[in-house]
Amino acid sequence: MTIAAELDFRRLKRLVSIERVLADHGLLEGLTRRPDRLVGPCPLHGGDNPGAFVVSLSKNLWHCFTGCATGGDVVDLIRKLHQCDHRRAAHYLAALAATVPVRPMPQPRPPARPRRFRPYTKRLPLDPSAGFLRDKGIGPAIASRFEVGAYHGRGMLAGCVAIRLHSSQGHVLGYAGRRLDPQQVAQRGKWTFPTGLPKSKLLYGYHRAWPIMQRRGVVLVECPWGVLRLAQLQVPAVALLGTGLSQAQQVLLVALPTVVVMMDGDPAGTSAAASLRQRLSNSVVCELPEGKDPDDLADSQLLRVTQLLPF
Repeated sequence: MTIAAELDFRRLKRLVSIERVLADHGLLEGLTRRPDRLVGPCPLHGGDNPGAFVVSLSKNLWHCFTGCATGGDVVDLIRKLHQCDHRRAAHYLAALAATVPVRPMPQPRPPARPRRFRPYTKRLPLDPSAGFLRDKGIGPAIASRFEVGAYHGRGMLAGCVAIRLHSSQGHVLGYAGRRLDPQQVAQRGKWTFPTGLPKSKLLYGYHRAWPIMQRRGVVLVECPWGVLRLAQLQVPAVALLGTGLSQAQQVLLVALPTVVVMMDGDPAGTSAAASLRQRLSNSVVCELPEGKDPDDLADSQLLRVTQLLPF
């Protein structure tokens, strides 16, 4: 890249904001405006995490903390959106800087009043013998005990494998659903959660594992399927329902004798494990093979891993 081109990039980045690019692509919907930020589910890879995607308006930088696990400036955003090189990104920026926006920039809205979360306490009929669970090595007995299975009704959980959620005290909160339709997954992400669910305060499986883990410790995984697979082996486990650790979750975990961190064997999981090691002084990290999740491993492999743990 020549010096002139570099200077042109600098000029274009000053002229075009990330907010302008998101608006031009119709991607501001679902993002919440805060004093110096835009926050919401990631418009690049989809998903439901309300804190996954953050834009600093003053610095003109963005970052996705979940599926994309990357970020950058407005050029990086355009390259991500269009899967293009720097030259094509420059042409797009120059065109946007020289024209009036196709659609008017949305005016800041007053912050929406958050809907109060109301637990759903009714029990849904679920099929614990679903093929999705069988493929993950999760038997119907453990699925029934954890109230997990395919939902064949209508509504938010239609076409999902549903899991029943509880607070750390064991109070019923409702259901989350793992979407099975690949098209739905591509458009809306793998998981759907009840509106307003205090997910950052939850550790999936905590109330079930408590009698054992308060004495022996616990394995910390990302996903409920790892909890169920380990439960079949009589190993106490809880799931973050993601890779981020909130203050409330940290308080629950640091009180235990040992936390064995077993994140997925992908870049996001590896990064999360390093962060968790720093934040949990009572933690030990068990690294999985590249590209493998706990539920991908055979029982014999999981048992060999757990034999190394201070349980």
